[in-house]
Amino acid sequence: MSLCEHALNSRLTPPSSSTPVYKEECTQCFNSYDMDAGIDVCLTCFNGACSQGPHHNHAQQHALKSGHSLSLNIRRVPKPKPSHSGTNISSSGGTTADDSERPAKQTKLEIREDTDCEKYDYQTYVRCWACSGAKVESGLENIQPTVDAVIHAVEASKKSEIKAWSEEVGPCEHFDTLEQTPMTGFSLDSVHQCSKCEKRDNLWMCLGCGH
Repeated sequence: MSLCEHALNSRLTPPSSSTPVYKEECTQCFNSYDMDAGIDVCLTCFNGACSQGPHHNHAQQHALKSGHSLSLNIRRVPKPKPSHSGTNISSSGGTTADDSERPAKQTKLEIREDTDCEKYDYQTYVRCWACSGAKVESGLENIQPTVDAVIHAVEASKKSEIKAWSEEVGPCEHFDTLEQTPMTGFSLDSVHQCSKCEKRDNLWMCLGCGH
């Protein structure tokens, strides 16, 4: 681990709440941070890239093309699952359980989904691609705020999902100027089938004339 001049002289700006941070997978080949090499997040533009090898190193390619030398490597590692002791067979042929390892009695039923922090550990370090991808001394006051912001940022994929759910749909100009004419002889039976054929599913109705 080295204290390089690029890290010492860098002037980084942490991502805002609206800035997409691609830390789950490589934007070029979609390798994920679950792989052994992890994902390198550019600390300047927050692009996510892999660093698998000399012929497949999109993080290094991004640094050479953009001039952004510093990145945060993030690797997600599953936490070990707690082991559950089995039952012991007694001399009488029955089964006994170790009282010291017996789980506590449940008094209520709770159904919830485990969070990522409960299921995974995250291993991170800063590296400099101008120094051939060498690890950089951690905790530098000029880059640590950006590192912390990247670690706690919402993934770009989840942010797009949230935006899709929260997006408001407003009326268009054609809806505001819609003119409807009364339909003669209208009955509820006529809306269950196409007026031109016998189709009964996936029907559309004209809001102008009711056809």
